[in-house]
Amino acid sequence: MRQFGLKVGVSKILAQALYFAQASPGSKFWTSFLCKIMRADCDENEGKSGGKAEPPLVAPNCGIATQAVYAGVISSFLYGYHLCNLNSCMDFIALHFEWCKSSKRADCLISEMDGGLINAILYLGAAAGALLVGRPFMVNYGARLQLVISDVFFFFGGVFGAFAGGIKALLMSRLLSGIGLGISAISAPVYIAEVSPAECRGWHSAKHGLYIAAGLLAAELVGLPQDPAGLTVRNNWWWRAILGLPCFLAGVQFLVFKYDLPVDSVTFLVRQGRMDEARTMLYRTYGLVPHDLSTGLGDSNVSKLELKLKDLAVVAAEAGATRRITIIQAIQDPFLRCSIVVGFFLASYQQLTGINALMAYSNKLFSQAGIPDNSLTLASVLMCVANVFVSVLSTKLVDSMGRRTLLLSGGFVQTIAMASMVYVVRILPQESQGLMAFIFFSLFVVSWNYGLGAITWLWLSEIYPMEIRGQALSACGVIKWISCFFIVLIARFLNLHLSCVLFGAVSGVGLIGMWLWVLETKGCDMEDSPMTPRSERSTSILLGGGSNHASPRQVLVQALLENGGPVAHVNEDHSYNQICEDGTRTYNAVD
Repeated sequence: MRQFGLKVGVSKILAQALYFAQASPGSKFWTSFLCKIMRADCDENEGKSGGKAEPPLVAPNCGIATQAVYAGVISSFLYGYHLCNLNSCMDFIALHFEWCKSSKRADCLISEMDGGLINAILYLGAAAGALLVGRPFMVNYGARLQLVISDVFFFFGGVFGAFAGGIKALLMSRLLSGIGLGISAISAPVYIAEVSPAECRGWHSAKHGLYIAAGLLAAELVGLPQDPAGLTVRNNWWWRAILGLPCFLAGVQFLVFKYDLPVDSVTFLVRQGRMDEARTMLYRTYGLVPHDLSTGLGDSNVSKLELKLKDLAVVAAEAGATRRITIIQAIQDPFLRCSIVVGFFLASYQQLTGINALMAYSNKLFSQAGIPDNSLTLASVLMCVANVFVSVLSTKLVDSMGRRTLLLSGGFVQTIAMASMVYVVRILPQESQGLMAFIFFSLFVVSWNYGLGAITWLWLSEIYPMEIRGQALSACGVIKWISCFFIVLIARFLNLHLSCVLFGAVSGVGLIGMWLWVLETKGCDMEDSPMTPRSERSTSILLGGGSNHASPRQVLVQALLENGGPVAHVNEDHSYNQICEDGTRTYNAVD
């Protein structure tokens, strides 16, 4: 642990000097110079003490955070499962209810319209669920209880589907499941990101995309026992099992989060003012037991965790002092406008590429490409297997390659895959299109998964400050699901060629937008992203009051944090704490 060696009087002088230096000509030079003095003093004392490097603070591999993450990805699995669980059984549902006035025909206009509406209404429900997440009472519940609420909707959606007696019950089933989907699609990645230690947040957050892919694969696998020959005895009831399966998984997650593993993130606990619980959770995350702070500060790990906790407390206090901000107000604030608009763009682009339409109608598209009827579901399963395989690899790449790189590379491969498919449909005869359709559709799906699928909501959860994170993610969710509703409904009436043209064109345009507007967030603190850096908060009308001059307290804390000097923290009485091996030194300063 560093020995700071700063006298009380010197600290006061440097604090005030930093304040006046900021307002003087050449302020960047003088601020940097003063911070280097502080850092040199620390380094000098460190050298005298032997110059031993501090051991890194690492969370255990199977600690409480990892357990919470694996409980959270049940929602990710349900997300993927609901996207295409009707892909293999929709025709049998149409035959069962005789929408075409026959138990042997399912390709009439009424069947197409009813099937399209049942598929698409899931996303209207999801838009309602996403809107619900942004309400103040839901924000106060926190991400864990939001997932518990989503499980209730998933459960009853599965019940309505399993015992459906007609199209009204099926629509209600999909609507309820959609509301659960809209809540969990936002809350799950936020919960995973917040509960994960910063050093492995990307790796844990990528599991959201991995388990979405696993859910997609499971939805296709459960359709394999169905006989493509027609409405057999098994086909007459198997679709009910497919629609009812989410009841079990939703029930498991409900019980785990409610009773067995009621773990809230440290960020949420601090925001709620539950500091003792937050401290306990933070220590448990790193496999430690909370110490008596009067005797435990000599331990470097204890000091680091206390610094983390105090940083979160300062951020939460700033957020609490800010009145609730609406999305309309945020768009009008120059500091927040760019992140809001880019978030809306990325959320809509993720769905307008047509990924959910492709997964929902993959059997239909493969059939138009010439794949035999008895191999349609198998082709969809193999495509999902490739998707899961790439998802496993992507969990290792998020923290090494970065968010922007994966988004751009994924968007590029998507565009090339659909452009190639357009060429195949126009040039090759239908009997030769099947294999190429499988290859290029699989390439499109896996590139979407490791790019837009794995990164979009991780990136969105990282770019918004605490004051608007809930409202912004809720608005992004509404835009995402409305975009999905329209693309899935429209794609139901498009043939193979037009579908590929549409998906490829959107992918190409979105790729250009990402290259222009998406910034890298790898390694950034969630409260200090490059889209909304804390150093520029004073320019915000809503967050910084429009003031361009920081107080001495703000200058000292920010300068020390940014320039690597002795880290200070602010108490309620505006005094500063420096945590050293021999205890906590307190310095008073004028605010």
